[in-house]
Amino acid sequence: MPDSVLRPEIQTRLWYEDNVRQYGYDHRGLGFRTRSSQEKRFEALLGIGNLERRFVLDVGCGFGDFLAFLLARGIRPIYTGLDICAPMIVRCQERFAVSEGVFTVGDVLACQPNAGYDYVVASGIFGFGADGAVDRIRPTLERMFQWARVGVAVNFLSARAESRADSRVYVEPAEALGWGLDLTPSARIDHTYLPNDFT
Repeated sequence: MPDSVLRPEIQTRLWYEDNVRQYGYDHRGLGFRTRSSQEKRFEALLGIGNLERRFVLDVGCGFGDFLAFLLARGIRPIYTGLDICAPMIVRCQERFAVSEGVFTVGDVLACQPNAGYDYVVASGIFGFGADGAVDRIRPTLERMFQWARVGVAVNFLSARAESRADSRVYVEPAEALGWGLDLTPSARIDHTYLPNDFT
């Protein structure tokens, strides 16, 4: 594994911490241009299955917005959020009751959960173009797949987007589908909900 994968992900953590200082606890602090684009990504994640009373690990949980999205729709998972950015986890702990979710600071490639999960999801974690970000994608997917009993759902910025923002990682959808098929024959992509994103 390249050194860039094994190094703690400091650059991304600092980028998010700076965003939080600049924008506060909203979608811009997470790098999303609009709240609606964030929620369209969440809707696509729901295609993974019924999350009601299922064990869900949200990798890169940010401010817990996916949990809030689920709760607002009457979906009550047994939820764990994991994020490398400590201020985000502090915000989650302030925002949610312990009965609604458990939140932990950690790097997906460096931690080992104490429990198994039915579903492991991640929204937006592969978008920022930190040094070594591309090298971390496949090991992260493999780790998420190892932890999931039922399924994994992740999203990416699409290399088929008509325009691209600086300092972002864009992934070819067919390549990502190939990564999924390397893990399981039950892989699919959804490139229909936003022109610049797929799940």
